[in-house]
Amino acid sequence: MTSSIVVDAPSNNPGSGPVTARPQGRLAARARRLVLFLALGAVVLSFGLVAGSSGASDPAPTFSETALADARAAARNLAAEAQALAGEGQDPLATELRQQAEGLRTQAALLADTGQAQRSSAAAGGGARTADAADPQTPEYLQELAESADVNLRAAWRADPGTARLLAAAGAAQQVWAARGSALAGPDPSGPARGTGAADRGGPGTAAADAGGNDPGAGADSPECPDDAVPGAAEFPAAAPDAAAALRAAVDAEFGTAYAYEVALAQVRPPEPVRTQWQTRVTEHESRGADAVAYLPGLCLPAVAPVAGYRLEAAFLQDPAAGLPALEQQFPAVYADLVALSEGGLRSWAIGRLAAVTNELYLQADTVPAVPGLAAVPDDLPWN
Repeated sequence: MTSSIVVDAPSNNPGSGPVTARPQGRLAARARRLVLFLALGAVVLSFGLVAGSSGASDPAPTFSETALADARAAARNLAAEAQALAGEGQDPLATELRQQAEGLRTQAALLADTGQAQRSSAAAGGGARTADAADPQTPEYLQELAESADVNLRAAWRADPGTARLLAAAGAAQQVWAARGSALAGPDPSGPARGTGAADRGGPGTAAADAGGNDPGAGADSPECPDDAVPGAAEFPAAAPDAAAALRAAVDAEFGTAYAYEVALAQVRPPEPVRTQWQTRVTEHESRGADAVAYLPGLCLPAVAPVAGYRLEAAFLQDPAAGLPALEQQFPAVYADLVALSEGGLRSWAIGRLAAVTNELYLQADTVPAVPGLAAVPDDLPWN
């Protein structure tokens, strides 16, 4: 009896060891499964967040990108309107409108920015109305063209260097197209005869003047010039050399062209109307040269007077009358470069000068370049 009780004791009273081991194993397994589940959930959630926020991580378009996109959209729509208005007509206005349509298409191609411009336009909600959905009329088209010129000239004052040069050139051309179209279309009380952009509100470039001012010190803080800066010094602030070189080029171009007219007046005996015109050009170029000189101190350069004489090519001296137009043709590029390399009041003045020389050169010319002063053509751009 006694031995049987001893043998049966483990089954009737098993003790605490084996009972506590099994619950602890189950808890550890459950903990491992919970950790694995949470880790898997975190991975799935992270994929969902990345997939849902891919667009939110794109940076907002800059002012330059938005201005470029809006200018491109406006040029495309204006080109479509001009083409529709020209139709199959053969009159001077229709011919002019076809040329404008081609020039505006070229502008639109040059205003593209490897696709960034289109994305910026969509993000900003900008862009002109669609010409296909409209019934364009000549007065309305010319007014829209003048307004586009005004917008581009204003935007050029704030844009980054390359965009500023492009917007200013496009705006200058559009301003001239609006004036040429208005002259051919005749006065219309509802059309742009009441105002064809900046030119009708105080001369070409007024839009830029409104934005930044034409005072030599307006629009930007004066640089901190070195204390030992002296006339002719070669050391300039870090941001000044390119702007200084562009401004010096403008000074030399203005005074050099005035000098060339004086040489022509001395060597050639033109008819009295031509002589009077040349004398007027001497005065105008000297005045613009003096305007440019006033901006030199803002770049830590001395406000120097024009030199006594400028070197002229032998071909010019052989036929001064034929060489003068070529000298005038240099100015769009001179001022387009200055627009890109300057800022503040100097850039405002350069934009005004680019618009003015474009008007002088092309208002009565056979054609108007799409971007005066720029040699780029759409076929040279890698994204076209």
